[in-house]
Amino acid sequence: MIGCAVMPTESRERLALLAIAVVVVIWGCSNVMIKAVPVTGLVASFYRLWFSIPLLWVIALARPQTRARLDGAWLRAAVVGGSLFALHQVLFFSALKHTTVANVALIGALQPPLVLLAARRWFGEAATRSALGWSLMAVAGTLLVIVGAAGLPGWSLGGDALATANLFAFTAYFLASKRIRDHVGAVEYLLGLTTVAGLIILVLCVASGQDLGSPRRWDWAVLVCLAVLPGTLGHFLANWAHPHTSAFVVSIMFLAVPVVACVGAAVFLGELLRPLQLAGAALTLVAVTLVVLSQPRRAAEELAESAAQTDAP
Repeated sequence: MIGCAVMPTESRERLALLAIAVVVVIWGCSNVMIKAVPVTGLVASFYRLWFSIPLLWVIALARPQTRARLDGAWLRAAVVGGSLFALHQVLFFSALKHTTVANVALIGALQPPLVLLAARRWFGEAATRSALGWSLMAVAGTLLVIVGAAGLPGWSLGGDALATANLFAFTAYFLASKRIRDHVGAVEYLLGLTTVAGLIILVLCVASGQDLGSPRRWDWAVLVCLAVLPGTLGHFLANWAHPHTSAFVVSIMFLAVPVVACVGAAVFLGELLRPLQLAGAALTLVAVTLVVLSQPRRAAEELAESAAQTDAP
């Protein structure tokens, strides 16, 4: 097989875009998979993390350069990132269990406007008036989605509140990780934060009396798929594709993740959107896209990446 090192540039770009398309699909479908498994959010989060942890440690320990970087700075970064990621996991998985997939996905799509509030510190510039205007439109669209969902099967205001809390929790994790990644490598950071998050979720499961034996038959297959496909393969493909194609194009493609989640929920879970929700969803996604496009390229890539990762387990 011809390796990427000798593959023509155009072929690498096409392969990278195909890889990102796969990532968009599996990250979007992950919301449906989480919702479909009849276990609590904590139990689903526990297995998503603990099916990944051994694999990550095997990969890390097999790389001498990674082992050499598992120092005190790495441990401190792992504790900070892992704690925030654990909070995100609990809120994200629990929200999917208590409200519709569409609401969780579209509330998560407000990530770019929220990150934009930190634009001066993180991007070195203030948000433009147009970006702020599109952000308000995105919020208005999401409110239409929430109002339109009232009374639907599977919807609850409490679940929407959990999704909103997750939006803020993930923003904190995303921004902290951006700073941490300035001095901690990607592989060791992923290893550390996943391990710390896994330990925190384990303590929460034990303290709250979760039934870790509650998955049945095919539930185990779905939980393994969550850890291996969106949780590991998805992030690997995304990281591999970035050097081989336009990061801006990749980031814009990531904005399709909430769309895939909503379509998947309609097809596989029977979660249909009312006309008011459809209007709100269209308004939200268009406004978020315009928020991203209104920024300089580097800032736009950061914003779009944050939106995609909110829906990635």
